[in-house]
Amino acid sequence: MTLQSSGAISLSNVSVELGRSTSATTSLGEAAVRTLAGVASGPISLSNLYGKSNVSFTPAGGMSAGTAVALEDVRSTGSTITISCSQPATWTHSRTGGFAGAANVASGGTASSIRFNLNNTTFAPRTSQWTVSGTAGGVTRHWLVTLTAEGLA
Repeated sequence: MTLQSSGAISLSNVSVELGRSTSATTSLGEAAVRTLAGVASGPISLSNLYGKSNVSFTPAGGMSAGTAVALEDVRSTGSTITISCSQPATWTHSRTGGFAGAANVASGGTASSIRFNLNNTTFAPRTSQWTVSGTAGGVTRHWLVTLTAEGLA
């Protein structure tokens, strides 16, 4: 879960954000804490950790549905896009477009990654589009996935 943006923050909070127990030994100068804080070297304080999260999505998504990151794959007989998360995420998606495609995780399901694919063994091009969001540890990101299978030549 994302660390608080203000108020008291403790190394115990930081430990939990890093996926450790609250009683784990954690110090400000260690590599994992510096990476979380975005402070590679030099002085570091607990205030550097306000609002930080150990959750990351690949590829990175947009901060809101209005700033969704567009992902596109165009192939001849089938196209695929995978989005991954550093922690299990809850994926919400809806498909638009005239042709079927598939996601390997049902909307509302939880997994560390989600894959969208569209196959085409016809002679006509097909396109499907998904509006996707992933949520993990209090962090939500958004994508617009477009897959095009151009069909057999």
